[in-house]
Amino acid sequence: MRIGVECGGTFTDLVVLDDDGVLRATDKVFSTPASPDKAVTAGLTGLSPELREKAVLLHGSTVATNALIERKGARVGLIVTRGFRDVLELQRQDRTSMYDLSYRKPEPLVPRARVAEVSERLDHSGAVLEPLDEDSVRRALSTLVESGVDAVAVSLLHSYAAPVHERRVAEIAAAEFPDLVVSLSSDCAREFREYERTTTTTIDAFLRPRISRYLSDLEGSARELGVSELHVMQSNGGMVPARAAGSAPLSMLRSGPAAGVAGAIAVAENAGIGGIVTMDMGGTSTDVAVVHDGKPELTTEVVADGLPVRVPMVDITAVGAGGGSLVAIDSGGLLTVGPRSAGADPGPVCYGRGGTRPTVTDANVVRGLLRPETFLGGRHTLHTEAARDSLRPLADRLGRSVEQLAEDVFRLAGVAMAGAIRVTTTERGHDVESYTLVAYGGAGPLHAASVAEDLGMGRVIIPPHAGLASAYGLLTAGFRREFAFTRLTDLDALPPEGLAPALDNLRATAEEHLREQSIPWHDATFAFSADMRYRGQGFEMPVDLPRAGATTAEEFAEAFHRAHARRYGHAESERAVQIVTVRLTVTRPRPALVLPKVDTDPSLPVTVQPVIEGGVAVDATFRSRRGLAVGTKQPGPAVLEDGTSTTFVPTGWTAHVDEHTNLVLERS
Repeated sequence: MRIGVECGGTFTDLVVLDDDGVLRATDKVFSTPASPDKAVTAGLTGLSPELREKAVLLHGSTVATNALIERKGARVGLIVTRGFRDVLELQRQDRTSMYDLSYRKPEPLVPRARVAEVSERLDHSGAVLEPLDEDSVRRALSTLVESGVDAVAVSLLHSYAAPVHERRVAEIAAAEFPDLVVSLSSDCAREFREYERTTTTTIDAFLRPRISRYLSDLEGSARELGVSELHVMQSNGGMVPARAAGSAPLSMLRSGPAAGVAGAIAVAENAGIGGIVTMDMGGTSTDVAVVHDGKPELTTEVVADGLPVRVPMVDITAVGAGGGSLVAIDSGGLLTVGPRSAGADPGPVCYGRGGTRPTVTDANVVRGLLRPETFLGGRHTLHTEAARDSLRPLADRLGRSVEQLAEDVFRLAGVAMAGAIRVTTTERGHDVESYTLVAYGGAGPLHAASVAEDLGMGRVIIPPHAGLASAYGLLTAGFRREFAFTRLTDLDALPPEGLAPALDNLRATAEEHLREQSIPWHDATFAFSADMRYRGQGFEMPVDLPRAGATTAEEFAEAFHRAHARRYGHAESERAVQIVTVRLTVTRPRPALVLPKVDTDPSLPVTVQPVIEGGVAVDATFRSRRGLAVGTKQPGPAVLEDGTSTTFVPTGWTAHVDEHTNLVLERS
């Protein structure tokens, strides 16, 4: 038995598949942001014992992201090379708001008072210019421990080229202070760029005690309920054992959203579709990603709470437009949606859990798209009049009716989501109209057709049990880990053997890591790539190395020119090319699973009720999604309901059910 549990901002979703891939159970419970494991335990407790017994639990969560945003982690100290104490304070000269006179740089996780220097120095090639002064290390550690730190980050100059000094610092720390958590930059981000590497290491140290404790507690609770194993989704879209995730908390920063992308990829592959854009609209935000030929775009340039993180992640663009996004009027008198959210506690006004400020969900209730008697399969009622009352003061201020304001909110949320999709497609040289939109999450199917209409996209796919797609995605993901180190060199300076020795060393490092984590690799695939750039450029882009060390410098250059032209529309074939960072991705086959289908029953009743569309009331067909047999077509306006999400088919669109029981929405 395999159980997928994904913790979102508002709901925690659960899916159970047996060993034959048959869907055995689903559930959707309110998240518990203060203690995320409580919602997971509640969902597991609601299952019958035979479904839990010896089951494998696959988990995705935003716990790492929330801990960083809320700054609820360890008290961290930092050890740096003498003369580099201010690396976290200096940061970079770029700023997110160019003309904001009140702009302030992001607050580092480690204040200057908890940064200690040690005497040592390497050059850019890793050669020792000044040996490590071990007495200075002991003094630094003692000073930081006396200041009350729980964890220490170590980021020494040029340690990406040779980690020998950092590892010796860790050995001394283990001998002198065995309970102290130590994070090394050569383990977290073995890449150049001092500020980014140092910040990444401080985040690792900040998160590791909390994430390790969270996973340990969750694993213990799950075992008490009969679960045999716990695996965790990483930000790169791969699954690893809990013990591996606990020792690398950075890998969990986008754990939940990455699970949804994995599920969308499985749905698209099953339907024979290559290029897709995923749209995961939950209670707090909407996450968007682009997938080419079954592979999501990855990035190593991520900013979390204003701080750069140098670890590979699925390239997800998030926008603060979810079902719980708060509706307000700004100081200029304009209607706004998000980015703040009502979350799970108290949630939208219509949930009756203490919320008083209107949200996108409240607007959809007023429009008639969400019905109290069918919401979440009838397990949770909605308070329509309370939702209407929450919107009325805003409507009066803007001179709109409550119904008109509700549609304004719906459209404004759609504009935000369409903008996020344009960022990931059009602004990167992709023709958005050539993609299929795969929409899921509790609120995604409700807005998908309108967003597609705005973008000129002609087809939308809503998978079965769309509100649980991220939880199901956990079950479809295979093992994946990345390894990297900086090797800055011009292509024309490569030796005759090329990169073969460096790639062999990187593979040996990966195999040693897998062996330490007791992860088998006999069936693993080792894929190499390199971050490359034109000489003089400040940033680089990834290029696959199809034949690893056997590839010549000329073939490297040709591959980079092609990738640059594909991404930016041009290439400079006469310009010198550099290799910056070499990467290795280790993957294992994902489990063979049968995608769940909707258990259809065409005899279910069909009703007609008014909804607000175009600012006026129109009659719409309401049907249970289970009532749509394979091949059925349903023109809009229509509302198709199931126990996890609601799909809105606008006028001018038609929904039909394909052989996999996906809902396919197309413009009429």
